Amino acid sequence: MENENWIAADNFRQFVQELQDENDLVTITEEVDSHLELAAIVRKVYETDDKAPLFENIKGRSGTGLFRVLGAPVGLSQEIIQKINAAKKHEPIEPEEVFTGPVKEHKIFGDDIDLNILPTPLLHQDDGGKFIETFGMHIVQTPDGQWVNWSISRGMIHGKRSLVCAVIPKQDIGVIWQMWKDRGEDMPWALCFGVPPAAIMVGGMPIPKWTNEAGFIGALTGRPVEVVKCETNDIQVPANAEFVFEGTVSISETATEGPMAEYHGMIYPGQSKQNPIFKVNAITYREDPILPICVAGRAAEENHTVWALMQAAEVLNICQNAGLPIQMAWSPFESHCLWFILQVNRQELREMKTNISEFSTKVGHTVFGSKPGWYIPKIFLVGEDIDPTNLRDVIWAEATRCQPGVNEFLFHDYGNIPLIPYVSHGIKPDGHQAKVVRCCMFPSEFVEKNVFWKEGSFRGAYPIDVQQKVNQKWEKYGF
Repeated sequence: MENENWIAADNFRQFVQELQDENDLVTITEEVDSHLELAAIVRKVYETDDKAPLFENIKGRSGTGLFRVLGAPVGLSQEIIQKINAAKKHEPIEPEEVFTGPVKEHKIFGDDIDLNILPTPLLHQDDGGKFIETFGMHIVQTPDGQWVNWSISRGMIHGKRSLVCAVIPKQDIGVIWQMWKDRGEDMPWALCFGVPPAAIMVGGMPIPKWTNEAGFIGALTGRPVEVVKCETNDIQVPANAEFVFEGTVSISETATEGPMAEYHGMIYPGQSKQNPIFKVNAITYREDPILPICVAGRAAEENHTVWALMQAAEVLNICQNAGLPIQMAWSPFESHCLWFILQVNRQELREMKTNISEFSTKVGHTVFGSKPGWYIPKIFLVGEDIDPTNLRDVIWAEATRCQPGVNEFLFHDYGNIPLIPYVSHGIKPDGHQAKVVRCCMFPSEFVEKNVFWKEGSFRGAYPIDVQQKVNQKWEKYGF
């Protein structure tokens, strides 16, 4: 990839500027209330595919009110999956420490911090509090400093100088937190907002444990991420971030967190959980900073355009490294990160001399047994005539080629993330909730060079010259 194509990936402000230059941004100067009104605007943007809103005049913002807000910041395409997959083959480019950067322009310490005066939006009327962290990046590291993890996990304002954030034991932040707990020390931590967009993409990607995201981001963009040391601990943060909270995560103190409407599009009012308290000891920020937010819920929003796609990129890499003939992976936004469509290369499939049962079982164990597999409950295998990014294609393939009980393969040995609604609120099975591979292919596709059917569609049922003629005269017909 060409480095010059990734300038916006390195710098959040440049990304915002490019949104404006491409007429994909609307700057809202009219006063907007952070109590639901702001988030309601963002939700409507998602549901109407409108421009990203930048809120300049949030009710109550003054003095150290700190930030403007950017809603609906990221939309992605399948192209990023191929670029991510290519970057996996490059050597990591480790971050470069610099003395200072824009994020150090202003500083607030100790008792001068008051998170309650920030114009943090209430995102949904049944949320348990104000979630300031929906699209920022946590940075933590193991006690020996060998593993530095950058990740996204929701966080709610708890008090004047504290947040309470979701820490799921199996996720990387939970694994590292447990290491500090075993050591008997609170965990040093930083939370960065407005980081390089490439960092957010990789922060949502389930890359192998003990892999430092910063090095992979460098491989992706072709140059090192510039980082600067925190004021109160040894964590290094992106030097051009919008603002940073830094402090420690308690290994003993917890508070109620949630509920919050999540990526699956549902919320369970009144249902909260105990999670660790994140203590804020310093805030550093650049002039007139911007808080990017994701108002989670029904697709499509950033959980789907970033997180699901990053999972798909990692699944594609895992399958190809395992020698499986998978040429494309995709998670339809409408599936809310729960369906993953794997497109099979038929020629390579035939060379394996396998069958539906054997192949589907191998794919299931390969994917479900991997790190991203914990998040993925349902896989669909499709042939080359099916576009994984076209939900109509996928539904057609499943409806016409997947025989119930014959082309469906259940896996009971792998766990699921508890945020999946039916996992936490469905019928409780003995053992793990099952995962499934649905093979939406015919047996003939495993052995025959040419398929025996033709598609009853514009592209499949008419000669090329007729298609071209119709396309050329489309407006003349009156369309």
